[in-house]
Amino acid sequence: MKKKMLMCAALAAAMSFGAGIANAGCVTKGAVATSSSADSAKWFAFETMVQSVSWGLWPGFLATGNVEGYKVVNKRYNCRPDGGMVTCHGRATFCKR
Repeated sequence: MKKKMLMCAALAAAMSFGAGIANAGCVTKGAVATSSSADSAKWFAFETMVQSVSWGLWPGFLATGNVEGYKVVNKRYNCRPDGGMVTCHGRATFCKR
């Protein structure tokens, strides 16, 4: 029984390690923002995601709207009215180029 548990633990560790290698260089971030319009709330949510990847990316993002050195994939938002405002929940994956 003990041997079986050790084998299962080793397999789980190996699978976790392998998944980390497959996703090396990519990180998924999420953020929530509220603003007067959906477009504005999405922008603020994305800005927060950029900051959570690296504060060093933020000035360039403000200047150009791009995330230098990263490819942004799977960008998704779920926006809903919120008392005269709009709240958006955003999620995106940032992969180093």
